[in-house]
Amino acid sequence: MKFLCPRHRRMFASLSLNEKNDLWLLWMEYAFTFSENRDSDKLVAATGSAFDLACLARKHHPDCMQVELTLAAILVCRALRDRGDISAAEHVLFRALDSLQSSEPCPGITGRCSTDECLEVLLDHRRHSEFFAEYLNWPSFPFTTPTTRPAMAMH
Repeated sequence: MKFLCPRHRRMFASLSLNEKNDLWLLWMEYAFTFSENRDSDKLVAATGSAFDLACLARKHHPDCMQVELTLAAILVCRALRDRGDISAAEHVLFRALDSLQSSEPCPGITGRCSTDECLEVLLDHRRHSEFFAEYLNWPSFPFTTPTTRPAMAMH
């Protein structure tokens, strides 16, 4: 599942890394508003676009935007799951993992998460809320942490 059309992908590919970062931040600000308004369609569109942009940026700058990619992936996956679109959420998760693993691990820069840490966070739902608190200035994580339901044995 890709959120940006081919025309926009080509257009955004030519942006500088700073311009991509600025656009990513703008879309995540929109995502915050859509989250507060409980508008899941617009939330998915904004975070999906931010996710695609981060993936696109990492193709040209594999040592950058791993945190942004992780934040957008977490948010769009959770929004898709809440809408019941599990297969789309899993596809986004696999794309995020692939993007993060497609280059040499990027060591964490002071105050930034390394690629390996981003991979760990993506795979551990319990760390999502803390990751958001550390890297985004949202007042709270917009989703509740899923609880593991005990399995019921049928005889």
